[in-house]
Amino acid sequence: MKIELSDIESCVKKLTIEVPQDKVEKEKSVVYAELAKSANIPGFRKGKAPKKILEQRYGRSALGDVAQRLIQDSYRQALEEKNLSPVGDPVIEDISFEENSPLSFSATVEVLPEVELKEYEGAVVKKKMAQVTDDEVDKTINQYRERMARLEPVEDRAAEDEDFVVMDFRATRDGAEVPPLTGQGKQVHLRPDDMLEAVYGGIRGMKKGEEKTFTASLPKEFPDPDLAGADLEFYVKVNDIKKKVLPAADDELAKEVSEFDTLAGFRESIGRTIKRRNESMAENDLRKEVIAMLISQNAFDLPPRMVERRANILAERTETRFRESGVDMGQGHYNRKDFLERYRESAELEIREEIILASVARKEKVEVSEEDLSLEISELSRMLGQPENVVKGHLSQNDGMMGLYQKVVFDKAYNTVLGKLKIEETEEKS
Repeated sequence: MKIELSDIESCVKKLTIEVPQDKVEKEKSVVYAELAKSANIPGFRKGKAPKKILEQRYGRSALGDVAQRLIQDSYRQALEEKNLSPVGDPVIEDISFEENSPLSFSATVEVLPEVELKEYEGAVVKKKMAQVTDDEVDKTINQYRERMARLEPVEDRAAEDEDFVVMDFRATRDGAEVPPLTGQGKQVHLRPDDMLEAVYGGIRGMKKGEEKTFTASLPKEFPDPDLAGADLEFYVKVNDIKKKVLPAADDELAKEVSEFDTLAGFRESIGRTIKRRNESMAENDLRKEVIAMLISQNAFDLPPRMVERRANILAERTETRFRESGVDMGQGHYNRKDFLERYRESAELEIREEIILASVARKEKVEVSEEDLSLEISELSRMLGQPENVVKGHLSQNDGMMGLYQKVVFDKAYNTVLGKLKIEETEEKS
């Protein structure tokens, strides 16, 4: 068998393969022998029909089967002979297969680049940790206070910012009612960010029981193009005014919303939680910095179809999330090509990180033990709240063990690099 290997690009190879005629004839004999055992030919018992009759009836499909078998078999042999490990399926082209002739074809494959890593031992990276501040703890406590807030009626003053106003309202245009801007007993939060500016200005300062009519212009960006920029007459009657009252930040709040009896204990717990979060964020940022450093120091090309496939996967995940949340991707000005392009950069970064870490694993001779995999499964079990045997069974059924193995390899490779770097830790205000 003749095999020629040529470079199309650094990550794209072309195999040109020719299968000799004697091997073609041998495979044809095998195919026709198998066909004779199952073929129903009138006048002949199974397995007794002459080859000439079989060729007349099944010649085209039999030759197609011969070609398919020979292409698959010779392609595998070519990969072994040329020591290629392709990513993805090959592109089979230029098939030439005629009677009394060899079979020839080409197979274009993509391979991962071979990266000779530049030295990274002793390189300096910075780990930036955000400080835990009193303001941040106060902000968290205020979020709990907001959850426990209550609304109390206001009787002695007009509506102010941040009040909740219960009102009847009606908008008209040239005397005709505008249904989207008409309602009764609706409670609105009186703040400019939540309301049309002109309507907000008309309601602010009104008292309970007061009625008012005023003119307001809708913004040009109003969602309904028929109403965008229109001048409307608004009638408003304020039925009730309520103010939000927050509970005090004291021991009673701590008892109500946490396991602690004092505000001081609750604050310390919040501080510890924020610190753990900041540490996790700092570790994630450090990993990004280390990977970015390795990528910048080691330039290499990527297999183009691999990038295309990964970008498709990332885009499809997002589209699935949109659909599950009720968003119809078929409406509006959705353009699949533009949407896919947004994920190409993310796909390239993902693949570059995988190639870099795989190269580190080879260089550092990273090994994965059964104990490593068991620890990872145990952590997954804890996160998912499922027994370890259930998690392991699910991974085995869905080819997830390979992905888990790869994750452990990459994590160990990263930690090996990290152990050889100089890490400068700094603490910064968040």
